[in-house]
Amino acid sequence: MSLRHSLIPLALALFAAGCSDATGPLPAAIQPPLAQTASLSSSWTDVHILQQAPTAPPLETYQVSFWARHDRESTVAVNYLPAAGQTVGQPFLRFRIPKFGLKWGPDGRRVYGTDSVLITLTIDTLRLSVDFQPSGVVFSDVFSAGLVIWYVNANPDLNGDGVVDSTDQMLEQQLALSEEPTKVNGWFKVATKNDTTQKYVATDVYHFSEYAVSW
Repeated sequence: MSLRHSLIPLALALFAAGCSDATGPLPAAIQPPLAQTASLSSSWTDVHILQQAPTAPPLETYQVSFWARHDRESTVAVNYLPAAGQTVGQPFLRFRIPKFGLKWGPDGRRVYGTDSVLITLTIDTLRLSVDFQPSGVVFSDVFSAGLVIWYVNANPDLNGDGVVDSTDQMLEQQLALSEEPTKVNGWFKVATKNDTTQKYVATDVYHFSEYAVSW
C-alpha cells in the first residue's frame, strides 16, 4: 500500500476507532472532509515547530504508556481537558497500530503472535511534539501505524512576528509532520496529510522517533 493511498483511510480509521488497549476516553466519531496532502518528497531541512497557544487548555496527560501486541489492534488517544460546557475535551493526538502492525521490537527481534512491546508517548508541554519510545521499534510497510495530531489550539501567530495575518494563513497550508530520528542530523519532514478545516495533520509511522507539527 502506497503512502499516498494510506493516509486518507488512516485518519478516518482513527476517528472511528471504537476500542482501545490504552486508558483514556475516545471522542465520538467525526467524518473529516477531503484534505490537502503535503508534498511526498522528504528532505532534511530547518523546521519551525508550532507552539501551544497561551489560551490552550492543558492536556489530560503529557505521558501515556500502553502494551501493543502483534496480533491485536491498539489505539491510544490524548485529549485536552474539557472546557466549560464540554464533557469531552478537544482531541490532540491519536495513535493507532493495526493488527500485525508491529514488525520488529526494540531489541531487533522479529515479533510474532502474542509478542508485545511497552510503548511510551511523551508530549512536550509547550510545543506540538511527541516523543515515541522505545527506539528501535519498526512497523510493517503494509500495516503501518498511524499518527494524527490536531493543531486547533496552536498559537495562531505561526511565524512569531507578533501579528496574526495572511502570512500565517499561508503558512498553515504548509503544515506537516516532521521527525527527528537522531539529534545529529536534525528534523526531517515526512509525507503528511494536512486538513486545514479540521485542523489536523496525519502520517503513517514506520519507526519510532520524535514527531512534531511544523512548517
